[in-house]
Amino acid sequence: MFAEFYPGIASIASELIVSTVAILAEEAAAPEDLNWFQQLFNNPFLPFVILFFLAFQIFIAPERRRKAEEAKMLSTLKKNDRVVTAGGIHGTVVSTSSETNTLTLRVDDNNNTRIKVNFTAIARVIDPNKENKGSDHKDADSKTKS
Repeated sequence: MFAEFYPGIASIASELIVSTVAILAEEAAAPEDLNWFQQLFNNPFLPFVILFFLAFQIFIAPERRRKAEEAKMLSTLKKNDRVVTAGGIHGTVVSTSSETNTLTLRVDDNNNTRIKVNFTAIARVIDPNKENKGSDHKDADSKTKS
């Protein structure tokens, strides 16, 4: 419809398109003598590939590693493990239920107080070896100060 009213413009536009395509075809048909390294850096997609790789290494890979470590920690929980919840509650695992994804913690030995929490609420498992080393160090300090 546009060509009916402006026949001169339509022919000029078509000539422009044809000449542009011809120029691009000539450039593509006659590549310069570039080695593979120069051809790599002339690729317009290289910055996008580099940005994707960096974003993956900075954001996605560490999060995957952290989630895998957390899943491993939660799968190895067993009775009498000492844990700390995300809310800061210290307790000892009494029982686990994989069907409901919950576990029961004993938080007070004197009153036998127990709470039920989700597996995802567990922030970390306390290593008894590290805990004993820290208490031995405190005892040694307290003995020398007396």
